[in-house]
Amino acid sequence: NAFIVTLAMLIVLRGLLVGATKGKTLFGMPESFYSLATTTFIGIPMSVWLAAAAFAIAGFVLKYHRVGRALYAIGGNADAARAAGIRVERVMLGVFVVAGTLAAVGGIIQTGYVGAISANQGNNMIFTVFAAAVIGGISLDGGRGTMFGALTGVLLLGVVQNLLTLAQVPSFWIQAIYGGIILIALMIARVTTGRAQD
Repeated sequence: NAFIVTLAMLIVLRGLLVGATKGKTLFGMPESFYSLATTTFIGIPMSVWLAAAAFAIAGFVLKYHRVGRALYAIGGNADAARAAGIRVERVMLGVFVVAGTLAAVGGIIQTGYVGAISANQGNNMIFTVFAAAVIGGISLDGGRGTMFGALTGVLLLGVVQNLLTLAQVPSFWIQAIYGGIILIALMIARVTTGRAQD
C-alpha cells in the first residue's frame, strides 16, 4: 500500500532528521538554499511558477501521454493492466521517483520561506495533502481523478486554512477540522459513486 509506505518513510526520515540535527533548529544556510523561495519572476514567486509547471505537465501526461493512460489502467485494475502488457512495476517506480523529487523540491521551498531547518518542519503536512486530494475528487482506490481536481482541492483547502487563520482558530483544532473535511469528502464520494473507498 503506497500510503502506508509513505507514512513509514515519513517516520524513518523524520527520525533521521531529528537525529542529524539533535532536535535543534539550523540557521545560517547559504543564500542559494533559499533562492527557490525568494526569487520572483514578473512579480510572482518562483514557487508558484514551479507549481504551475508541475500541474500543467502532470495534467498533460495524464490526459494525452501513454504513461497517463497506463496510470489510470493500473489504478483501475493492476492485474488487468499487467495482462494488457503494461509494465506495472516500472510505471509505479517512475511515479514514486517523480513524486519523491517533487516532495523534496517542496521541502526546500518551505525551508526557504521559514528561513531555517527545524526537526518538526512539515509536521502533519501529509494529512493536509491527503485532505486536498480527497476534496479534489481523487479516488483512494485509484483509477479516477484529474490534475484539475487536485488543483481545486489544494486551492479550496488553502482558502479554508486562510479563513481559519483569519478567524483566529487555534492551530491544534485545524487538524481536527481537516479530518472532518476528509470524512465529509469520503461520504460524498460514497454517495456519488455508489460504493465505499478503501
